[in-house]
Amino acid sequence: MSKAKFKVGQVVSYKSATSTKRARKGGIITGVETMYELKDENKRYYPNGKCRGELTTIKELSKGKAVGYAYKTTSIQPNGYIAEIVMVEEYKLKLSTEKEVINSYTIY
Repeated sequence: MSKAKFKVGQVVSYKSATSTKRARKGGIITGVETMYELKDENKRYYPNGKCRGELTTIKELSKGKAVGYAYKTTSIQPNGYIAEIVMVEEYKLKLSTEKEVINSYTIY
């Protein structure tokens, strides 16, 4: 497996495919963790049969083979809003600047 694409302290923006509970646009990386594929017995499913997630950062729950990196980020918010800690997969991030992230919010 290659090295992590981003480093702690870098500002990144979330691609539109990133699912968070709120409309977060980007953040600052506070940690990098290795992702692993879950063992079948540790996977959980929605009532419709769809898997809730196939990746974990806990090696003991996995098949043992690393499949990429997960980044812990603290979201960048406009003044008056609270930041949120989000774990995001590497392919859902792109390098950015704090100004670009703030300017991407549409404030009414």
